[in-house]
Amino acid sequence: MNIIGARDTSLDIELDASALEVYGLSPSLVSNAINSAATQSPIGSVEISGNNKMTRVTGNISSLYQLEQVEITTPKGDIVTLAQVAKVKAITESNFNGRLDGKPAIGMILYKAGSANAVEFSSSINKLIQEWHTSLPNIMFKNTYDSADQIKESISGLVREGIIGAVLASLMILIFLRNVRMTLIVLVSIPLSILITLLLMSQLGLTLNTMTLGGIFIAVGRVVDDSIVVIENIYASLEKAQERKESVIALATSQVSMAITSSTLATVGVFAPLALVTGVIGGFFRPFALTIACALLSSLIVALTVIPMLAKLLVLRSKPGKGHHDETKPTKLTTFYEKVLTWSLKNRIKTLLLSLLLLVVSIGGTIPFLSVSFLPSSKPPTTMYFQLKMPYETSFEATDAKTNEIEGVLLNTKDSNGEPVFKFVEALVGYAGKDDERTPYASQIFVQLNDKVDPNKVKDDMKAFILSELPNGSEVQAKSMEGDFGTSSTDFAYTLQGDDQLQLEKAAKLVKEKLSTFPELAEVADNLSDAKTEIEIAVDQKQARAYGLSASQVRDTARVWIQKQKLGDMKFDNIVYTTTVSLDKTDKNTLEKLGNIPLAGPNGSTILLKEVAKINEIKGAASLSREKQQQLVKVTAKINAADKTGVSAKLSKALKEVEMPQGVTPKISGVSSDVNDSFKQLFVAMAAAIFVVYLIMVLAFGNASAPFAILFSLPLAVIGGLLGLAIAREPLTVTSMIGFLMLIGIVVTNAIVLIDRAQQLRHEGYTVRHALIEAGKVRLRPIIMTAGATIMALVPLALGISGEGGLIGKGLGVVVIGGLITSTLLTLVVVPIIYELIESIKNRFGRMFKRNKNKETITTSSLEV
Repeated sequence: MNIIGARDTSLDIELDASALEVYGLSPSLVSNAINSAATQSPIGSVEISGNNKMTRVTGNISSLYQLEQVEITTPKGDIVTLAQVAKVKAITESNFNGRLDGKPAIGMILYKAGSANAVEFSSSINKLIQEWHTSLPNIMFKNTYDSADQIKESISGLVREGIIGAVLASLMILIFLRNVRMTLIVLVSIPLSILITLLLMSQLGLTLNTMTLGGIFIAVGRVVDDSIVVIENIYASLEKAQERKESVIALATSQVSMAITSSTLATVGVFAPLALVTGVIGGFFRPFALTIACALLSSLIVALTVIPMLAKLLVLRSKPGKGHHDETKPTKLTTFYEKVLTWSLKNRIKTLLLSLLLLVVSIGGTIPFLSVSFLPSSKPPTTMYFQLKMPYETSFEATDAKTNEIEGVLLNTKDSNGEPVFKFVEALVGYAGKDDERTPYASQIFVQLNDKVDPNKVKDDMKAFILSELPNGSEVQAKSMEGDFGTSSTDFAYTLQGDDQLQLEKAAKLVKEKLSTFPELAEVADNLSDAKTEIEIAVDQKQARAYGLSASQVRDTARVWIQKQKLGDMKFDNIVYTTTVSLDKTDKNTLEKLGNIPLAGPNGSTILLKEVAKINEIKGAASLSREKQQQLVKVTAKINAADKTGVSAKLSKALKEVEMPQGVTPKISGVSSDVNDSFKQLFVAMAAAIFVVYLIMVLAFGNASAPFAILFSLPLAVIGGLLGLAIAREPLTVTSMIGFLMLIGIVVTNAIVLIDRAQQLRHEGYTVRHALIEAGKVRLRPIIMTAGATIMALVPLALGISGEGGLIGKGLGVVVIGGLITSTLLTLVVVPIIYELIESIKNRFGRMFKRNKNKETITTSSLEV
């Protein structure tokens, strides 16, 4: 916690250098005399009237007047009072000045522990503030920035998008089923699945936050899929059954149970490899993946248990064919699909080449033009601050006056509608990020904009205005106050390594000058501390020895005269003061006065400091970071563009032209390296996810050929995902990549449902082609319905209705919707072709093997004859 502007009561005893010189006193002699006179020390206990009593000796000084009359013995044996050699000042002051809207204020900056929940932390503080409003009615408390606000907005946005998505998915199901009862049966799976998911989350120790809520609402469209397949098959079976019995429902459920189980497990299995992803992405998306996995497993349980039970209650006794499609009569869509599938199976090579061409064109036509970034960008925050740094020699009073002047201008700034641009203006004078040290030439101005102005434009305009108002050589940095959900990614960082500090500082200056020429960049800064000047007292060893002194004696004496000595807390006039003894500021504010500090020689003579040392003002060394035993300086910048990696590459190329000082080695990092590292890990996770999905399908189908055909639906999802990003003009981010990872599990669901039915028909004696055509006709409706429900549930996210998705951004919704559209349409054609090709190859090899075996049998028989 940093407190800026709070005033401390202190008792400053300021020594008069000329008076000390007259009486031959030193600061340490005065301090010792005060300590001796004001002593309050216990000396033991005595027994009085049979009781032990603690005994304490005190100097009997209880008032400031008595303190001023403390007698001090000089080296010559004379007696002087403290008032003769010092001024005793009881003052209340602060190292910093705080103001809010031009009125005196105290700023408190609170930091939560890393393990603490930001929203709970914020709620606790706000509760305290409400209590203070009651207990301290004359004091105004204002919350100027709360990092939890962005999290709350993001959560409320996700809830809003989730609810709208659930409503849209429900309407899609109702349009397809055209039956209110069946729609209600399907919709029961949404709240039940969410309830079971919440129970599972509590067991796994997952809390409700942006990532887990995002997982729940993204799964809304997918949790109804299993229920749709089950209820669709139950209804179709009841319509065809001669007698509507419970056994028909049980049989219909068992017909699709393997398909929905394997497809759900495959989707869940997709998220298992996310455990391989390390760093920020792994840490944040793991809860997201676990939540989706819990939701999908919950939906499977509901589909296999609750849905058949509700079907028995609501559908079994209803009249056949009422308010629903007639399974015996093919629809126009089914007839059209049958013609397309029949033609495709007759022209397999043409269809596959056409699909391949579509894949190649979509990849070649989108990837080179896609923007690439690490994380999705959110809307610019309305709270920001300006760090002002004037020339080093600027006094605190001058900084305060100039800051106050700028505050007044900001408070009176109006927008085009005549409304104040800033909701509040807070100033912290003397504050540069360190709560225990005043920086006289620095101040910070915090502001919050109204909702009608462009934050980025205002930030740039105000920065230019403030800089124009400050003296030459001043610096202004404008920074947004934004939460990062625990993630931290520097857009661009240029690290300079070397052994020579001066060369590193020179290189950093060159890099900053070059970066400042790019309009896409903001908040260009380095990690060098401010260049300060310091006083160097260089002792002349020969001269000091001639007077019988050593460098250490000179140092210790100079420290006593220059440094403020703390005497601790003392009580005078019933007030406790933090008491200090120091030389009056006016007696040490020039190099000449410092040179007159008296040193005591061995023979009792007095030598001035300037006689044994040279006193100069020099530039102090800036503090540097170190890495692998090498000094380094890091120059960072924020990129205000969607294509952060593209801008980063442009910056890298431009900085190669900058001639670095000798011995300085540059290294680029930031968003480009973050993207490369994360994308590599996600590609590995995708490869592992495909293997997991294939393994699950092999176990479910009992053979390797059908799952292999199903895998061909995956490249078809890439087409729509990339086209979706290009059309929506969304950058390719880590979130978009998670969308592609999700598609691996979602897309195979349709193919599994289709091929599973084809395999069942083949067991009933159908030929391969006939089984595929019939399976396509039967499964067309549930496939389109499930894909449509998932798409509609994600439409609000893809449109960015709330604009506050955090890490669960528009990119994820766009990728999943686009991928699902193309994969659903192409899967219905391409997967049957691949399946038939594989079966043809298997039959051909089978016939060849059988022929060879027959030949061997004939040969053996002839030999035996």
